[in-house]
Order: sequence, then C-alpha cells, then structure tokens
Amino acid sequence: MNVFSLLFAIITFFSTLVGGILAAKYRKDIGTLTAFAAGVLIAVPLLDLLPETFKLAVDANVSINDVMYLTVLGFILLFVLDRYLSLHNPSDSKKQSYKRQKRGGVFATSQLTAHSFVDGLAIGFTFQFEFEAGLIVAVAVICHDFADGMSTFTVMLNSGNSLRNSIRMVFLDAVAPVVGAIISLFIQVPQYYIVLLLPFFAGGFLYLGASDLLPEAHQLSPQLKTIFASLMGFLVIFILARILNV
Repeated sequence: MNVFSLLFAIITFFSTLVGGILAAKYRKDIGTLTAFAAGVLIAVPLLDLLPETFKLAVDANVSINDVMYLTVLGFILLFVLDRYLSLHNPSDSKKQSYKRQKRGGVFATSQLTAHSFVDGLAIGFTFQFEFEAGLIVAVAVICHDFADGMSTFTVMLNSGNSLRNSIRMVFLDAVAPVVGAIISLFIQVPQYYIVLLLPFFAGGFLYLGASDLLPEAHQLSPQLKTIFASLMGFLVIFILARILNV
C-alpha cells in the first residue's frame, strides 16, 4: 500500500499546482471551484470516513464514543488554529466581510503548507491500514489541496506579492504532502491508532469544508452557482461511496 500512498501524494502535488494555475487564469470563477471543493470536503466525513471508521472500529476494539470524541477534537483543533493563525481581519463594513492582512501571503503559506504536510501523512497512514480508507482520504486530500493551491495563489497575489513569488508559494504547498507521504513510509502505526486517526481527520475535513471553504465560496460566487457546485461535490462523493460499498 506504500506505493499507492506515494502515488496519490504525487497526484496531490499536481492537484495543488493545477489549483494555483486555475486561480491565476480564471480568477472570476474561483468561488465556483471553491464551492465544489467545499462540498467534497463536507461529504467525505459524513458519507465515507465516519461510516468506514464505524466498521473498522469493531475489529480494532475502538468505542463509538471515542470515534465521536476524536471527530470533535479534530474539528476544534483546526478551529483554534484557524482563529490564532487567521489570515483574515474583520473590516469596517456593515456586511462584516473580511480583508487580507498585508503579510497574509506569508501566513497563508505556512498554514496551508502545514495542512498539506499533515494531509500527506494522513494518506500514508490510512493506506497502511486499508486500501478503501486510504483511497477515501486521498480523494479528500486531492480536493482539499486543489483548493489550497487556489487559496495560496490568491492570497499571495492579493497581498501585494509578485506573480513569480505567488507561484513559488504554490509550489511549496504542493511539495508538502509528498514529503508527508514519504515520511509515512518509514513509520508504522498500529491498527488501533490508525482507526483513531480517521475520525480526527474527518473532523478536520468538516471544519475546512464547512467553516473555511464554503463561506469563502459564498463571498466569491453567486448564490445559485455556489449551491450547485457544492451539491456536485456531494454527488461525486456519494457515487464514490456507492462504488466502494461504504
């Protein structure tokens, strides 16, 4: 399964680059692309990761309560990190919109790159345990890092950075999951702890999709386009879940 983890990490690398390129070429449609990625990230925990965890928990002697506690922990951890490492400052607008900080590009790169590195570890660890679970996590990571590529480029450019530096930051974010996947090749995690990691990642994906990407999509894209793109993201994961018999 180590071969698959490295393969999907490389796909994630290109996904991040494509996200950055599309952000540069089709900036007016970033909201629609972000809405689709948000739909995928919300659907993956609800339709794939958590149902899969419930099945695996029986064999690994992990209680359902522990599964749910770790889901909440994953959500809260990213919430806290996002608040303390936030790229946004409230503006004076009555609509409570948000504006980027002047150094937002630097903070964005460090935050998104750290997420991408953990994503690479997630792919490697879950493929160690089961192919289906690893595939599910890999799909979520590919969509997530696709959105990361768009976000990294947009934040860098909007904070006054040059086109060249913005692309460099996207490349750095793209390399991070590959590094994480390579490290996972040399670390063996017992089955019990891998089952505990799955709901933790599920909680993180829920936060990233529902609280990070989706609100941004609503600001960047018309309401109907956002809804349609998000539903398409849900549909893709639903079909994948049926194929994998989750």
